[in-house]
Amino acid sequence: MKKTSTLLGTSLALVMFLGSCASSYRPIRPQTVHYDYNEISSTGALSTSFAYDVMTLRDNKKYAKKESKNNLKVVSMKVVNNSNTPIHVGRDCRLFMGGREIIPMDPTVAANKIKQGVPIYLLYALLFLNITQESTNGSYVTESSSTSLPIGLPIAAGNMLVAGNANKRMKEEIIGNNILNKTINPGETAYGVICLNESTTGRLKFELNPA
Repeated sequence: MKKTSTLLGTSLALVMFLGSCASSYRPIRPQTVHYDYNEISSTGALSTSFAYDVMTLRDNKKYAKKESKNNLKVVSMKVVNNSNTPIHVGRDCRLFMGGREIIPMDPTVAANKIKQGVPIYLLYALLFLNITQESTNGSYVTESSSTSLPIGLPIAAGNMLVAGNANKRMKEEIIGNNILNKTINPGETAYGVICLNESTTGRLKFELNPA
């Protein structure tokens, strides 16, 4: 008896279409990022350090690709309060890129735009392994039977689980570390993340609101 195993033609096309599996999420951890750029506010009250491309830095390739596709920037930030009074970043400050004031994105909106697709991995459920058994008499096939095994179901479930968990961790970090929600006491430093709806990069700086 001869036994052969093959992927069905539609399954081969499916594998080529999907191309890759879901990716896990590697946290940004703003307090561990190396900051090359530093800007001081006009009054000297705030020192702003920033780092772009942190998704790429942490090897979150799928999220970095979605950033670029949607003209978004997830930026890691370090802000030092040089004044003698507490500063709430979102309430007391404005953000500038160069000489232009910009409005940060709602982190929930940004997270939803850059998240991995989850339902797309249901297509793996269409992946079947075809096993054919043949009985031969000399060079002639006397009996043939085939069985198709749905090997794609566990692959689909596994990828959906990984993608869903990764999206949850990404969203929790971006929202939980929103620098705009930080209150910085005198002489202290805050680390966080900010999301920008910008296609270009530039030097970032927080300025205190006019008195």
